[in-house]
Amino acid sequence: MDTASTSAIISAAAGISGVLLGNSFVAIKEWLVGRSKRGKDAAYLAILVVSHLERFANGCLHVALDDGTEEGRPAGRNGEEYEPTTRPPEFQPLDIQVDWKALPNELMYEILRLPDQREQIQNRLGGIAEFDDDYPEHTDYFWARRRDYAELGLRASDLAKRLHRYAGMTVNTPKPGEWSRDEGLREVIVRIDGERAEAERRLAARQVPATLS
Repeated sequence: MDTASTSAIISAAAGISGVLLGNSFVAIKEWLVGRSKRGKDAAYLAILVVSHLERFANGCLHVALDDGTEEGRPAGRNGEEYEPTTRPPEFQPLDIQVDWKALPNELMYEILRLPDQREQIQNRLGGIAEFDDDYPEHTDYFWARRRDYAELGLRASDLAKRLHRYAGMTVNTPKPGEWSRDEGLREVIVRIDGERAEAERRLAARQVPATLS
């Protein structure tokens, strides 16, 4: 191979290498820009959606603490019947102007499911109320309402924490001795489970036939 041919091959190779290297730099730059934008989108989404989730969890706590009384007396019918004093909170994620595709599929799905889970609770409560003959306490209704919303509030709170972590944000946790919404929700669940278990124990005791002498 003569010198001219060799020089041509070297020049061509250098040109191709330069093009490939240039394209690589462009691709890397675009990837970094895209990554930065995705990070900013995720952070913006987290800040906005977390605030909605926190408000929703707070609303769930209010319902979970609602035992149908007001100032120590039944809240309905001139103080004679137990009646809800709180409205169930609403969470409408699709009304929030964010790019939901910035989230992992599983996290996005669980957040978008919250309104359906709230609706399922309301439907269940409607069924309990329709056949409720426990006047004036409506014990089963309030047990179900309070416990279901306590669980829903914990679910919303957990999603807010996961969203914080996904966006690289600090998760604020109460210090020892400080009031904790999530602990309050868990206490409602434990209390209601205990009351139900005690009620079932008393019912079972009444149904045991007397021992024949």
